[in-house]
Amino acid sequence: MDKYTISQIFVIISILVLAITYIIKSRRQILACLITYNAFYGIHYLLLNARTGFLMNLVSISRNVFFYYNNKHSKENSIAVLIIIYIITIAFGIYSYQDLYSLVSIGSSMISTYSIWQKDVKKYRYLAVIVSIGFITYAIHINSLFAVVTEAFLLVVEIIGIFINRDKKKIDENIEPKENEV
Repeated sequence: MDKYTISQIFVIISILVLAITYIIKSRRQILACLITYNAFYGIHYLLLNARTGFLMNLVSISRNVFFYYNNKHSKENSIAVLIIIYIITIAFGIYSYQDLYSLVSIGSSMISTYSIWQKDVKKYRYLAVIVSIGFITYAIHINSLFAVVTEAFLLVVEIIGIFINRDKKKIDENIEPKENEV
């Protein structure tokens, strides 16, 4: 198999993992899925020589591990943490800048970071729609057919997740699974 085909397999796996996050309610389970998603998606970008996308996923993996640890130990992620992650994202973005589409990847990563940092699962779902549109645009630019298709699928899942949970006044983001469920 060539690198392109392998990259497309990684996209499919990663999007299926990410789709789960728009349906589940546990913040810890969402973060665990996001770590897996970013690892597979990052490899996809690496195989396609999309440096900015790859580095944004490295930042995202680190961010999600940090958020997962804090969530597990009932620690808050301060605004300072968000600012530090933004600074790292911008620095990696400058380092890996290839063209204007790199800004789409950087911007989508920053919106994604905010959506995860802020803890409101409902806002997470709404911001995910914007992030998916950004990543569809980036995927078109890097000629990743399956990324376009799966991100479009993901966009539908996000909208379904919003629809399924629309009647609930507040989604309980503090619902945590038992230790053996994560």
